[in-house]
Amino acid sequence: MNKQVINADVPTTGGPFNLCIRHGNMVYVSGRPPFDAEYAARLRAARAAGEPIPPFPATPFEVQARCVMDHLKSLVEAAGSNMDCLLKVVVWLKDQSDQEAFDRIYRGYFESADSLPTRTRMQAGRTPMDCGLEIDAIGFVPE
Repeated sequence: MNKQVINADVPTTGGPFNLCIRHGNMVYVSGRPPFDAEYAARLRAARAAGEPIPPFPATPFEVQARCVMDHLKSLVEAAGSNMDCLLKVVVWLKDQSDQEAFDRIYRGYFESADSLPTRTRMQAGRTPMDCGLEIDAIGFVPE
């Protein structure tokens, strides 16, 4: 089986990785920070020009969390799967005091408590560009 690079309408940063890989019926999603299209474009331009990385804009945590979850959902669906087929999710929070706000948003992306994946949530020593969170995931494509 060959791995298939999955692209979706999710901003890329020009980093040395693919956002999502499908291998057989498995789906692997790289760590997704809350980078919208505008910030991702500024980041790509800075990297291409060898300039300093632009600071992450002050964005409310809830907006960041929805951005990450929307991008995760887009990638999983582009791979032929859905959020209820995620098996493992790892959440890195910049600040654990955001855990309740994150959990409220997170639950809304799944059909029921039974469809929730296993999950690790921890406070990161440092997140990409000091954003509020980053998430990676592993799932499967239903037959």
